[in-house]
Amino acid sequence: MKRCSVFFLGFVAAFHFAVPVRAQERPNGLYLTSPLSLSSGYDDRFVVGSQTFDDSVSILTSPTLSWIKNTHQTMFSLDYQGEFEMFANNENLDAWNHAANLHFRQQINSRWSVDGADSFLSTMDPTRRLINSLLLLPRGRYQENALYVRLAYRLDHRTVLSVRFDNAFTTMALAGDLAGRLDRVGVAGTMTVDRTITRHHALSGSYAYLRVHPLESGPSGIDTGAHNVNLGYIYTVNPGLTLRASGGVTRAAQSSFTGAAAVDKKLGDVWVSAGFQRYLAFFGGLAPFGAPAGPVPFGSVVAPNSIYQVVSVRAWGKLTNRLGLEGNIQRALNGVTPENQGIKGVVAQLRLDYKLNDRLTVFARTEFYGQNISEFSTFPLSRRRYFGGLEIALSRPPAVPEDPHRHKPLPAGSSEAEQGETHVPEGR
Repeated sequence: MKRCSVFFLGFVAAFHFAVPVRAQERPNGLYLTSPLSLSSGYDDRFVVGSQTFDDSVSILTSPTLSWIKNTHQTMFSLDYQGEFEMFANNENLDAWNHAANLHFRQQINSRWSVDGADSFLSTMDPTRRLINSLLLLPRGRYQENALYVRLAYRLDHRTVLSVRFDNAFTTMALAGDLAGRLDRVGVAGTMTVDRTITRHHALSGSYAYLRVHPLESGPSGIDTGAHNVNLGYIYTVNPGLTLRASGGVTRAAQSSFTGAAAVDKKLGDVWVSAGFQRYLAFFGGLAPFGAPAGPVPFGSVVAPNSIYQVVSVRAWGKLTNRLGLEGNIQRALNGVTPENQGIKGVVAQLRLDYKLNDRLTVFARTEFYGQNISEFSTFPLSRRRYFGGLEIALSRPPAVPEDPHRHKPLPAGSSEAEQGETHVPEGR
């Protein structure tokens, strides 16, 4: 693993000098669209099987290698990023993790457009990599492939009607009686209407149907379907203040209301977002903590049998020209046990980075993952991580033209805005 990492560093350096990046209006070709990152630190009480471990860990994250094809009417991109985990005392836990994405967009004419994406993730540390998930999982090979295709029709300059199909496939290596518990495939269809009333007010309404099929046999291997109707409202007070709210109802084995409210406020160069959301307990694309007022993304396909209630606060941006901040806290209640004990979880993450120059950035990061009751362990979860590292920008990422048919209600940097796609609402 360590030899592969050294070789990879040399390859990236060679690629950087061999493929110069040229500024152009419509980028085409190969690019490195994220920095090379090397960090090292301590991981305390992470779970492997039915045991907890403590160890020093080094993580090498490759630049994202992207191939982009762009014309006036079409955009296509394909990217890959690798991550290498190296443990000081538990070398058997060393891992090579993968993330790959494919995106496309076709502007058929002034009214019709089609877009889609396929995302693949393979990781040994799903709790850390599934950024928005509050379902805390042990170490184990987790794989997810999710794709969507959306057809949009612009009724007028303020209204867009879209139809979307989603498919997701998830597997995870779990030990003993838990084997196959998270192996599932799901499909969903969604119809959405986005309406911009004025430059300050926007509405959206959607209907979605979700079907989840567990791959395991037995009493729990039963198909589950859910219908959802959702209505959302966005009030942009000014470019630095946005209020968002949504509400809906889901019909599955039982009916349940889902909803959310949030506020995004810009303070100097720092965005602060706070809100509450009640949503379906998916992981992978769980509640977007930076944007808790939108429909829930269609991510990993856990059966729709649990509702999360989450309070979240997030901040990100520049404190000074060189000092940056990114942090979030999520506090969740996920129902109760048969003994009427509340199932509670918390995720807290904080990163500070200091820009030495245009290419070099040093950073420090700390994380906490806690849950009082977990179906994947017989003890409460309380994991802490402390890391420091260096990022090297090998090239400047190109600016890809945005989709003019995509509704953009969120400030740059929020989690939904980063995903850049319409979401499928869910709930129980």
